[in-house]
Amino acid sequence: MTTDEIAHELAHSLEKRQQMLKLFSMNHFDMEANSRLENLTEFKAAYGKSINAVEKCLEKFCPDMSEKARQDFIYSFFPFIYGIYPYTIVTEKQRKAMEQANINYVYLSIYEIAYTCAKKLLGVQE
Repeated sequence: MTTDEIAHELAHSLEKRQQMLKLFSMNHFDMEANSRLENLTEFKAAYGKSINAVEKCLEKFCPDMSEKARQDFIYSFFPFIYGIYPYTIVTEKQRKAMEQANINYVYLSIYEIAYTCAKKLLGVQE
């Protein structure tokens, strides 16, 4: 896989998880603080597996990428995931408010915004 293909696949994997992205963007800190320990542990285990899977993909498909570069990618891309939803899903009221405020907002899909970020982090040249 090329780095562009990796970015493409990562973006598609998020595109299929709109509900997860919505939950991440909704005061995630309080949600975790108020979860039962066993539920939080299960979530953290799944989250850890996703981080490990991305790192393994980077190791396999970007063999020239240093451990530090892989870590930088993970600790940039994963926090970014928590903020995707509000930039991709806009209510009619929000849309009208932006129009009235004369904001030229660019509407992007989950795939488009995730793909752009992953490409930038992976150094894909346009």
